[in-house]
Amino acid sequence: MSEPIQVVIFVALAFLFERILKPYRLRKWLGVAMIIAGLIGSVALSRIHLQSFDLGLMSALAVLVGIGLLLTRRRFERQK
Repeated sequence: MSEPIQVVIFVALAFLFERILKPYRLRKWLGVAMIIAGLIGSVALSRIHLQSFDLGLMSALAVLVGIGLLLTRRRFERQK
């Protein structure tokens, strides 16, 4: 599978994460977990393909999505 198609699939999943996950703690810890897993995966899985998905590319994108979730973790809290 080509890289642009993989990026589009991953961005669609990231968009769903961004819209569906509303609890503060879940966004925070999923963001932290994605950052850590992405950083480890970027080093360990840089040349591995799983069913034509480039795991190094997915790891790098997971870091970006994790940072996005972590930075917007208070997005759905009530305004006081």
